[in-house]
Amino acid sequence: MPALSPPASGHSPGGAAIRDRLLVPVLGLCLLVGTAAYLMVFTMLDQIGASLHASATLIGWIVIATIITGTVCAALFPALGAVVGQRQLMTAAMGCLAIGSVISAAAPDAGVLLAGRIIAAPGFAATALSIATVREHRSSEHLPRAISGIAAFEGAAAGVGFALGGAVEHAAGGDWRSVFVAMAAICAVTGALSAVTIPGGTAQVRRVDVTGAALLAGGLVAALLPITEGAAWGWTSWRVTGLLAGAVLLLTAWAVSELRLTDPLVGLRVLARPGVAGGIVLFLITEATVSIVNLTIPSFLEAPAAAGYGAAASVLDAGLAMLPFSLAITVAGFLAGRLTAGVSARAVAVAGLACEAVAFGLLTGFGHSGTQVVVLVALFGAGHGATVAAMFVILTRAVPAAAAGPASGLASAGSGISGAVLSAVTTALLTSRLVHAGTATLPAADGYVRAWVCGAAIAAAAATAVAVVAYSARARSRTPDVPVLQGPLYSAGEPERRRGSRRPPSH
Repeated sequence: MPALSPPASGHSPGGAAIRDRLLVPVLGLCLLVGTAAYLMVFTMLDQIGASLHASATLIGWIVIATIITGTVCAALFPALGAVVGQRQLMTAAMGCLAIGSVISAAAPDAGVLLAGRIIAAPGFAATALSIATVREHRSSEHLPRAISGIAAFEGAAAGVGFALGGAVEHAAGGDWRSVFVAMAAICAVTGALSAVTIPGGTAQVRRVDVTGAALLAGGLVAALLPITEGAAWGWTSWRVTGLLAGAVLLLTAWAVSELRLTDPLVGLRVLARPGVAGGIVLFLITEATVSIVNLTIPSFLEAPAAAGYGAAASVLDAGLAMLPFSLAITVAGFLAGRLTAGVSARAVAVAGLACEAVAFGLLTGFGHSGTQVVVLVALFGAGHGATVAAMFVILTRAVPAAAAGPASGLASAGSGISGAVLSAVTTALLTSRLVHAGTATLPAADGYVRAWVCGAAIAAAAATAVAVVAYSARARSRTPDVPVLQGPLYSAGEPERRRGSRRPPSH
């Protein structure tokens, strides 16, 4: 009996089917790990500063480096994935996150910890890279189901990011280094899963736009640095104004160079596609509103009774109190993604943004106890999860698979700047009036109220704008199309009213 030869591809059809089913869960896991690694350091800053005897300025630079490097990588990675391959890039990103976490865990001082966070930065781009990869490997028919899974992992990441640091630190007796060790181990496992699950062979032979990438990275750094440091430097200082002017020049030069190239790394022409600009604006809005939640809720809950508000929660308790918020995002994102298969994604976005606005509004009037805050933030999470799923669908449906990378990159760059701006605004609102609670100096309660009013205004304005756009689009779809002439005498799309303006040539 002759021996059977193995398949030419080296992979069994059953194995390929299993990898295809695991694609979205593994991409979601990469997203969850990258987001959690990004957020977890914010819950440990006090412990890190005390342990390393670092100044507040240096600790602040750890936050700034996390924001800036994460934004730059998120802007470039989706399009870069089409050059080197999504599997290779995601595996490398998880590897960088693992190495950076090991360096952070072993850091003898804050400077080395800062270097570790910068090395880990590519892992923070997992969200944008996951969206672009899903769009390339899922058809429009199956896209809502895939997006619902990604949106669910986005919600889980929010809770894990807050709770992981506090939980591991508590279990390890207050050792913040153990949190980074645990993250390094998780990243190693996630990187191995991405290496065997994400399809390979997607790399394209194309010229890498190094100049454009450098201009975009430089422009984002020049824009984000003064935004994050403006309060400390002074908004009218020469450093702030000079860097903002430099950002305008660099980003303008980048835009000009991108429009001139036939094959740019991050193409601006994708903005001309219907729905892309609207999807990117939703990225900006959702990042703005969730930034307000991230900066206000944990600190509000951790405030002692002497401050006149708060629940005197520990870092662990504050992280665990954010789990209902995370669960609400997860469930709402999963359901909303499935819902967009039969309901307009814009309608889902309007409902989600309205829910966010209501939650912020109720926080301003009833957010005086820990339980009330947890419930209302969960309400916000439901709206946020629905909006996240809708914006993923709006952006990815508007572009073909090949353009998903540039669109995701632009959205990620915009959301990074939006988050930095709202973080600066929220910080200014919280520090505008301070109160003394024992030996601690904390924001007054009305600072939180002003921040939540700002969030309610942003969400309500966005819901109104999306509703107007949806109504206008529906009205246009009901308008009969203008007849168009076809043939050699008329260019494509030339209106019929021009009939007779030219005579056919005589023969």
